[in-house]
Amino acid sequence: MLARRVFVLGLPAALGACGFRPLFGQADHPEVRDQLAAIEISGLGSRLGQLVRNALLEELNPSSLSVPARYQLLVAVRETSSSLGIQLDSTITRYNLTLIARFRLLDLDSRELLYQSTVRRIASYNVPRQPYAELAAERDAEQRAAKEVGTNIRTLLAVHFARQTPTV
Repeated sequence: MLARRVFVLGLPAALGACGFRPLFGQADHPEVRDQLAAIEISGLGSRLGQLVRNALLEELNPSSLSVPARYQLLVAVRETSSSLGIQLDSTITRYNLTLIARFRLLDLDSRELLYQSTVRRIASYNVPRQPYAELAAERDAEQRAAKEVGTNIRTLLAVHFARQTPTV
């Protein structure tokens, strides 16, 4: 019990000594936050793309800061659905919805590619026998996957900008 307390109390000191700095939370870097807010999002025209766009807007600039755009984020989304649960009578009872988002971050002035990556998220949903309930379950899975994709893209971009920012 004493060893556990010493470990828990000593952990913050050890992390501070090694240069660890949190990316999110109260100690969020203002320069990273400003750079994320300066991203203009494009390339998302479909309904599912709009869900991803809304999630990105919420993730990249949650405070709705008025910052001039310095970067352009080009995002392309692709959705696939695969059956997961199949009964003996070949009735599908569960699906996996896979959402893949490829994105590129460009500097608006120079059009230079700064960062690119791909994010993939899977959301499962049950298939009830009522058509409206099935549609609602599918839409809910799309919204969950879009939210997770937005969060993951924000995290990758925040890490990219944090690596570019000199440490104090």
